[in-house]
Amino acid sequence: MDPKTVIILLAATLIFSGVLYHLIARRLPAGSGLNHWGAGAILFGLAYIGRLAWVLPDAHPGALVLDLIMVMSAVLFLLGIRQWLDHAPVRLSMLAALAVGYAVLHVGVVMVWSAKGRFVLLNVALASVYAGIAINGVLMRSTQVKPIQLPLSLLAALMSGLSVLTLARAIHIGTDGPAVMSAGWQAQIYYGYASLSVVLMELSLLWMVFEQLNGRLLDMATRDPLTGVLNRRGLDDALAQRFAARNAQPMTLLEVDIDHFKQVNDDFGHATGDLVLRAVANVLAVRVRGDDFVARVGGEEFIVGCAGGDPDVASQLGERLRASVAGLQMPMGVPGRSAGHVNLPKCTVSVGISAPFSDLAGRSRAMREADAALYAAKSRGRNLVVAFDESLTLSPGTMPVPLFQT
Repeated sequence: MDPKTVIILLAATLIFSGVLYHLIARRLPAGSGLNHWGAGAILFGLAYIGRLAWVLPDAHPGALVLDLIMVMSAVLFLLGIRQWLDHAPVRLSMLAALAVGYAVLHVGVVMVWSAKGRFVLLNVALASVYAGIAINGVLMRSTQVKPIQLPLSLLAALMSGLSVLTLARAIHIGTDGPAVMSAGWQAQIYYGYASLSVVLMELSLLWMVFEQLNGRLLDMATRDPLTGVLNRRGLDDALAQRFAARNAQPMTLLEVDIDHFKQVNDDFGHATGDLVLRAVANVLAVRVRGDDFVARVGGEEFIVGCAGGDPDVASQLGERLRASVAGLQMPMGVPGRSAGHVNLPKCTVSVGISAPFSDLAGRSRAMREADAALYAAKSRGRNLVVAFDESLTLSPGTMPVPLFQT
């Protein structure tokens, strides 16, 4: 196929992709990086069309503008990838500095080497940016969730190949002159690979966006919107995943209930009650171990999944959570009151601990055991940690001695 035809198709694909990225970005939070991808793709496509439409002398300012647009478009794409992967902010001052630096180099090489210098500089700059995209993809791969790692690896591979071909193209121009850019089998290979890369890159990016959105939807379905910890569905999923794993460890459930929470709502209002719920949930999430999890299963009730079947470990975890909440400082403003800031009453929790269970079928029994132990802690005065034992079943009127009491 004629290289000019390939360039037109490449430019059209870039522009279409850029518009698509912008439409998707409107549905995503600000700072996703998609707007930068879209701007880069559209500008790159327009620059290709501009080079075909206007054959300008190498020293003409328009030639510098078209080359600069190409380089900065690639830079925008690199910055968009970085922002999407690790939310790195895009600094306009850095873009301006890069643009000025390239413009100075362009003027210098054109004065010394004319067209050859111009196109060698352009291709070396583009190859460098493509390599930067590939390197960022490789370095950030391990920090991404597993579903995103495969399309990110494909993107890095595509950009690595494009970087190598673009650098080889710069060397070819340097030895044989600018005429080789649009003639010969090397030009056909370059533009053919570039066109294929754009299509596959677009699919890879859309794949990553889809996986990210899917993950967010799943997170919304399994997370409590107020506290950020798991909800009931998230608890079910967490337990199912734990016991579906090979060599799954036993689990122990801790039911944690905020003491006198109704009084907080009655005295200070539900808005303040929400603040208390978030504060307690944050303490629980921070104080559990790496293999444990926290779920909100009721108004002021939380379930903590403790990995392992050691009762002493579960008891120590329960006491650590109780003590951490008891030491929580919560002076805060009470909405709707003119008296200013009011200190809330001391916040405490009661904790009931189940016996260990080793499969998903034991979950219901463990929940009943934790609930019975929690009831015992409430009956003995609250701010206690109580572990379930058979006396709760055999002699309901007899309350077990709490493990810890303050």
